[in-house]
Amino acid sequence: MRYRDGVLCEEETQSADASTKTIELAFDDPISAIAFEFQAQNGTTMNQNNPLSMCVTEVQVVDGSDVLAKMSFEQLQAMEFYKIGKQPQLRIDESGSDYTVMGAMLLFGRHLWDTEFALDPKRFNNLKLKITWNLAAIRAVSATTAWATGTFKITAVAKIMEDMPAPPSKFLMQKELDSWTSGTSGDRRIELPVDKAYRMLMLRAYVAGNDIDENISDIKLTLDTDKFIPLDRKVKQYDSEMAKMYGSIVLWKRLFATSGDIVWVPQNKEPQVNIRPIAADVIPFYNWAWSGRFELYLEDYSSSAISSD
Repeated sequence: MRYRDGVLCEEETQSADASTKTIELAFDDPISAIAFEFQAQNGTTMNQNNPLSMCVTEVQVVDGSDVLAKMSFEQLQAMEFYKIGKQPQLRIDESGSDYTVMGAMLLFGRHLWDTEFALDPKRFNNLKLKITWNLAAIRAVSATTAWATGTFKITAVAKIMEDMPAPPSKFLMQKELDSWTSGTSGDRRIELPVDKAYRMLMLRAYVAGNDIDENISDIKLTLDTDKFIPLDRKVKQYDSEMAKMYGSIVLWKRLFATSGDIVWVPQNKEPQVNIRPIAADVIPFYNWAWSGRFELYLEDYSSSAISSD
């Protein structure tokens, strides 16, 4: 068996700041994964707390009206980490005119080059990849303090397996089953489809500045009206177990900030922060770090707060 990269597009600049790009997956050999890298350039002044991962709103693989994969970029990054235990590409830069680069891999198997689970294009009639983005999802596109217009770049590479002894008989489908806006309290019951086997379920509850257990207290998975209950746990305890099981990821982020700013990071729980100043005569430290954020303080050598970014 041989491996090769099928480049679908490479650092292709998109003229529209919000659109959907459709790419035909015209391969004869099985696809183990599709690797993505997205880039966008900051405005000339800065681009604070405007994560590119939230601006790539949807990645889909479809066969006509049949959806084989459908996730946001944040979900895609999380799926890669929880599936294979390796972190996605995380590089954030807020400085003026610099680029943020973030990536992830959509795996159709249990791991890269899985010979049993992969996407076989010959089994489909009209296989396509769709990427949807909106650079103004967090902040309006700007020449100075947000994403610069017309700078979004897409790289997508299919990981192809040639000369396989036998074609893969199945692949792992990844898509969101349910999404809702909760009230201040209550229960939510989700009827899960039963026509396919499950390998993994991911749950996300998002309010900026909250841990998941502040939004969801309990989680229960029940079958046959409680005849079999594989999971019935407090989310706070279960989340701690997940942290021990999967470990940490490392984010590189160049901040453009002033003393007292709240800095966003994609890790939801307590980030371990290590700050290095770029400018001279700057002492950085932080007061607290939890729930995907920390409060930054900057002082000069006379212990005076630095009030400029």
